[in-house]
Amino acid sequence: MTTEQLKDKCRGSLVGGAVGDALGYPVEFIDSFNEIRTKYGENGLTEYDISYTWPDTDVSNRYALVSDDTQMTLYTAEGLLEAIRKDKPIVPMICNAYLVWFGNQVGKKVKVSYKSTMSQIKRLNQRRAPGNTCLTSLFSIYSGKEPVNSSKGCGGVMRVAPIGIYGASHDWTLEETVRIAGEVAEITHQHPLSTYSSGALAVIVQQCITAENIDSKSFKDIINKSVDVVANVYGEHVPAMENFRQIIIKALELEHNQLLDWKIIENNIGGGWVAEETLAIAILSVLRHIDDFKDCLICAVNHGGDSDSTAAVAGNIIGAILGYNAIPERYKTNLELHDLIVSVADDITTMMPTSIHT
Repeated sequence: MTTEQLKDKCRGSLVGGAVGDALGYPVEFIDSFNEIRTKYGENGLTEYDISYTWPDTDVSNRYALVSDDTQMTLYTAEGLLEAIRKDKPIVPMICNAYLVWFGNQVGKKVKVSYKSTMSQIKRLNQRRAPGNTCLTSLFSIYSGKEPVNSSKGCGGVMRVAPIGIYGASHDWTLEETVRIAGEVAEITHQHPLSTYSSGALAVIVQQCITAENIDSKSFKDIINKSVDVVANVYGEHVPAMENFRQIIIKALELEHNQLLDWKIIENNIGGGWVAEETLAIAILSVLRHIDDFKDCLICAVNHGGDSDSTAAVAGNIIGAILGYNAIPERYKTNLELHDLIVSVADDITTMMPTSIHT
């Protein structure tokens, strides 16, 4: 793979996640595909709803707005890059970055060990439906306490793609990537299924970036290998691991189901409010539309659940497979913070480490 091909796929994963987030954000809290269809037509939501604005934002609505998913993903990238620049432990630095995000969300001054570039970008720090678990966990850390919860909400998995992108461009082992992504998710979400799903997404992204000419068979191989690596890192015989395996197997088995995409999701997987469902919906969407970025995201968005997160994760994966150049131009032109996201993807790809500290 050439340097330009690698760069294209790394950009594709980060921008693809933001596109999915922006596409799904207007329907995040709509309860069923039938309600989406009532609002947007027979085929559901298929293009950006650029009329959508959050009540406390003054962003021009000619952009498709991103949500807290993309905000936290970019803060993940900032913490990761800051750790690499300073040769510091990665997970604590990402935690510092999340505290900066948290402070901007709730109007608190947070002192951390670096100067945050992301905190200076107004659009990146407006409240865009931040997750309760993320806020309460980070408030605990801000207050000098350890967060304690058993949450498996999707607020962990939706933000860890930069770790897989970095792993792909700097030859991390899959085990290293799983461990770091899992620990990053555990900053706020302590349920094992959040940890497993986050580690799995990161190594799926990593393998999709480094592999060429991925078809449905090779994509299934990537998924199965990712689950095996997660099991090797965290232990095959812990009770939650079997639950994790089963929902991923179910997603793979639904590839050729004759039902419409939304019916498969709503009848067989769930809403994506929890991490393992988010990952399963994303995998199913990619598998059924592996050659088409737009159709993949339309599948991941149109269901009664956490549409922005499921589409963001699907976008991370399909973008890693097809690359930035395969993303339809209108999705890039109308995406809020597009140029920043491309720049961050390039920084992740080119930043050279001296060592790995978690």
